Amino acid sequence: MNCPYCTKRVHGWTGLQEAQNFRKHLNRCRKNPQNMLTDGVNTVRLDKKFDLLDALKVRAESGQ
Repeated sequence: MNCPYCTKRVHGWTGLQEAQNFRKHLNRCRKNPQNMLTDGVNTVRLDKKFDLLDALKVRAESGQ
C-alpha cells in the first residue's frame, strides 16, 4: 500500500504485517498532518504515537 501523505510504498507479507509497518511509518512520516502543529509562522513536530486502530482508520479513509 502507499502512504496517503507522502506516497511511500509500505510492504508486508501478510495483512497484519502491512498494517504494523504502516503504523510504524505513520509515526515517522514527516508529511502526516497529525504529527504537525502549526500556528501560521512556526511548525512543531508532535510526538503522538499511533496505535494499530488509528493506522487502520487512516488506511480505510484513503481508500486502499
